[in-house]
Amino acid sequence: MVKEAFWGVDGQRVTTASVGLMVKAHVRIIATEEYVGLVVVKIRKDVALWPDSDYQVLSVPISLVGGQEKEVELAFVPDKPSSGSLRGYFVEIDFKATNTKWVMEATYPPRLKVE
Repeated sequence: MVKEAFWGVDGQRVTTASVGLMVKAHVRIIATEEYVGLVVVKIRKDVALWPDSDYQVLSVPISLVGGQEKEVELAFVPDKPSSGSLRGYFVEIDFKATNTKWVMEATYPPRLKVE
């Protein structure tokens, strides 16, 4: 399961970033039982009145036993500010071995606004 997910810029936690600045999504995963399989981390654009879209995707093979943790980072550079129909960016995780999904809460924060 996802223990924590947050945004970082230059080593600092943030809830807002600037267009063109490198942002890292940090996802801390903790295994409640053994998990062996792919974890797909997605940075998605939160678009009003339109389907959300994948912006950056990373597939990571993970092998954990119950109680173990792993942090996955995915760097990206936002290309558009949060304005008009684009509200911001969020993290979605697909756990392929268990066919489950985790989606960042639909509020700002924890989702990322971009200036």
